[in-house]
Amino acid sequence: MHLPTPKFSPLPLYAKVIALIVIIGFVTIGIIGLILPIIPGLLFLFLAVLLLTRISRRAFAYAHSKPWFRKQLYTWRASAGLSWGQRARLSFWVAVKAVVQGVGTGASAVYRGFRRR
Repeated sequence: MHLPTPKFSPLPLYAKVIALIVIIGFVTIGIIGLILPIIPGLLFLFLAVLLLTRISRRAFAYAHSKPWFRKQLYTWRASAGLSWGQRARLSFWVAVKAVVQGVGTGASAVYRGFRRR
């Protein structure tokens, strides 16, 4: 499936500064999430890269050169037609699913640890 590459539209300077602060927070939480299985680390790293494509022309071009990431960006953009309430509900349920999977992974790791004793 061929997805069209949209045109890069940079954010204003104040939005770039805010986005950069949020990206740093997402990367920090993402790295912590890679260590602690309860926090969905990959989700936060994905959100950081997604936001980075809005402030960096180079990141935008790189992300759109990768088929998997281009598909994810296309899906993300498709949600632009949703209302804020629908987006909030969708985000909530995606986050709940990620947390539940993280807890399940952590619980199974703990269970495996107790079985070895």
